[in-house]
Amino acid sequence: MNQRRIFLNYFFKEMKPYRYALLKFIHNTLDEIPENSDVDILISKLDLRDILRIVEKGKNIERVQFHKKSFATFTCLLFEDGSYLEIDLLHRFDRKGIVYLDAAMVLDDVDVLKSGLKVASHAYTFEYILLFYLLNDAVVPQKYRDYFSSFSTEERSGIFIHMTSSYGVNINILEELYSLHSRHAKKIRVRIENRSVNKGIRLAYYKARYLIDVLKDAISHRGIIITFSGVDGAGKSTIIDEVNEVLKSKFRQRTVILRHRPSLLPILSSWRHGKANAEKKTRERLPRQGTNTSVMSSFFRFMYYYTDYLLGQFYIYFRYTLRGYTVLYDRYYFDFIIDSKRSNIVLSKKFMKWGYHFIFKPELNVFLYADADVIRTRKQELDTRAISELTSDYKKLFNELSSGGNQKNYLMVNNVSKEETFNRVMRECIYFTI
Repeated sequence: MNQRRIFLNYFFKEMKPYRYALLKFIHNTLDEIPENSDVDILISKLDLRDILRIVEKGKNIERVQFHKKSFATFTCLLFEDGSYLEIDLLHRFDRKGIVYLDAAMVLDDVDVLKSGLKVASHAYTFEYILLFYLLNDAVVPQKYRDYFSSFSTEERSGIFIHMTSSYGVNINILEELYSLHSRHAKKIRVRIENRSVNKGIRLAYYKARYLIDVLKDAISHRGIIITFSGVDGAGKSTIIDEVNEVLKSKFRQRTVILRHRPSLLPILSSWRHGKANAEKKTRERLPRQGTNTSVMSSFFRFMYYYTDYLLGQFYIYFRYTLRGYTVLYDRYYFDFIIDSKRSNIVLSKKFMKWGYHFIFKPELNVFLYADADVIRTRKQELDTRAISELTSDYKKLFNELSSGGNQKNYLMVNNVSKEETFNRVMRECIYFTI
C-alpha cells in the first residue's frame, strides 16, 4: 500500500466523529479509488479547522498546501514516496456566486457504507453530479451514467421523484437530464437562479465573495513556467511529454507546451515558405547550421525575435500564467545565447546574454545533457565536437545564472537513465507547482 492509501485510511478513521458526506463517490471502499482521482467531501464549516489539523498530522507527507476559498478548502498532499492526493473540502455548493445545492440538507441525508464511509444519498449524489457538470457546461462522464444505470428500479425511482419534485422537470427517464442543451437543463438553471438564496442581498454577498476568490487566485495561485534546454538528442522531447502527461493526469494541472519562444510573431521564413513549412524546417535544423554571416541582418533578425519575447511574455502571462497554467517550453531564450547561429544570427554571446535581463525569469530551467557518445547513438547527425562544445557552453551559462542563490531555478541533469532523469525533474517541477 502506498503512502497515499495509508493516509486515506488514517484520515477517514479520524473523520468518524464528524459530519461529512463523500461526493461523486461511486465505490464501496477506499481501495477502489483510482490513484489519480481526487476526493470530494462535504463538511460543516465549523469542523474545517479540526479537519485541517487531521490532515497536518498525517504521516509521510513531504508537502501540504491548503488553497482556501470562500466555499471550500482544496488540500494538496505530496507524499515521500511520490504519491499524490487532493482532498476538496466543500462547505457550500457554489458556482461563481450561485448556490446550487443546500449543503445542510445533503449532510442530513447520508448513507453509511459497510466500510463505515459516509456518502451522500443516491438522490443527492445524482443531483450533485448532474449540477456539477451542467453548471460547468460539461457532459456527465460515462462512468457516472453507468453507475446510475446499475441501480435497482427502486433506487432509480427514488432519484426520479427527488429530481422531478425539486426542479419540476417533466421527464420519463433520468437519462433525459444528461443533455446540456435540452429544455430540462434550462429549467433546472432557472429554478436554481430563482431560489431565495440567489436573490437580493444574499446574491450580492455571494457574488462579492466569488470576486474576492478570483482576485486571490490571480495573486497567489498563478501558474509557472518551466523550460527545457539541451543539445539535440539529449532527450528533451521525451521528458517534456512525460512531465506534461503526469502533471495533467496525476497532479490535475492545466498545461501548455510552447516551442522556443512565445510565437506571438511568426517565424521570419514563414513569409516565404508558409507557416507549416517554416516550422518544419526550423524543427529539422540542427545546431550551428545557419548560413547567415551578416551582422546587420543578424541584428534585425534578433530584434524581431527579441520583440516576440518582450511582447509575447506578457501575452503568455495573461493568457496562461494568471489562469494557473503550467507552461512548458521546449527550448527557451538560452538557445539564442548558446547557439544563435541555429536561428541564422551571428552576434556576440555577451550581447545576447544582456538581453536576458529583460526577459521574465522562469521558475524552473532544466538543462539535460549526456556524453557525446551517448547522444551520437540517439542522433548521429551531430558530430562529437559540436555536442561537447554546446554542452560545455550550456553548463557554463547555467552555472553563471544559478549564482547568487538561484540554484533551485537552474537544474542540470545528466540524462543517462530516462527513469532517474524523469523522477528528478518531476520532483523539482512539483516543488514549484504544488
